[in-house]
Amino acid sequence: MRFHCLQHLLNEGPGHAAEWLLANGHSLTFTRFFEPNPTLPELSEFDGLLILGGAMSVHDEAAFPWLVEEKAFIREVLRAGKVTLAICLGAQLVAEALGAEVRPNHEPEIGFWTVRFSAKALEHPLLRGWPEKAAVLHWHLDTFTVPPGAIRVGMSAGCATQGFVWGDGIIGLQFHPEMTVEMVELLIEFEGHETAEEQQFVQTAEQIRAKLKSVWKGRKLLESLLANLVAVHEGELDLLDS
Repeated sequence: MRFHCLQHLLNEGPGHAAEWLLANGHSLTFTRFFEPNPTLPELSEFDGLLILGGAMSVHDEAAFPWLVEEKAFIREVLRAGKVTLAICLGAQLVAEALGAEVRPNHEPEIGFWTVRFSAKALEHPLLRGWPEKAAVLHWHLDTFTVPPGAIRVGMSAGCATQGFVWGDGIIGLQFHPEMTVEMVELLIEFEGHETAEEQQFVQTAEQIRAKLKSVWKGRKLLESLLANLVAVHEGELDLLDS
């Protein structure tokens, strides 16, 4: 299966997603918006879309003009019905395209916090094999409402909407299952988090490092999700439901 990745920042790459896709015989191409003259593919050139996170907001079109083109591209992908996995900023972009509101969360959510997945979402084929809850990495200031017609993936103490599933093959996640230990360290450095103080839903750099083994919980969720996305694309939905 041919996946295409929309990457917004150098230090927020596909991580565990790229490892799984390449290890399982799938291809991965990129549009990197942080590089000069980024180009987007034709819809015929890929089967599934992976949209990553970033420090910018979906509303920052004046500072990042490429957001306008990216948003139009995402709407085309959704109309075409291609399977899509969107993470953090990516989930916010897809949520907005589906008619949801993207706005500041009531508190920043940074660190490893537990997400409880909704019973209805766990019945969806894309979440086949997921547990009822998991401690995963969060790093966001904004949030979004559940798009019309979508299913809420779950919630944490710090954020009411931790993702959504829309249709058979579209999923957005507010948290970061793709990040490796090395990526978390780069994010701490990039965000200047080394000196950050503890808040209600913000862990210090030391607290985050103490929980780094939890990235493997996110990886397990991601690997199940990617396998399910591939199965949906290949028409194995009945097999997933059985």
